[in-house]
Amino acid sequence: MTAAAGWMRMQYPAPSPAEIEAAARILFEEARFYRWFPIATDSYEIFAESNPIGVAELRGIAERMLMAAAHTKWGTRLR
Repeated sequence: MTAAAGWMRMQYPAPSPAEIEAAARILFEEARFYRWFPIATDSYEIFAESNPIGVAELRGIAERMLMAAAHTKWGTRLR
């Protein structure tokens, strides 16, 4: 078996949309608390409606963090 074939067998499912959304909400709350970016809104929902690009970026960061955690948990390597 080649190294590429071994890599294909070791892949794990991506986080679910619900997991990504939950993690993005945590990132949003932390960003508000630490003032990482200016937010004049009181909720994630308002932020999501007013800044679709920003919320997409938060979801992308959350997804990458969850995947890195899964790979670490299972002892696999990220590329």
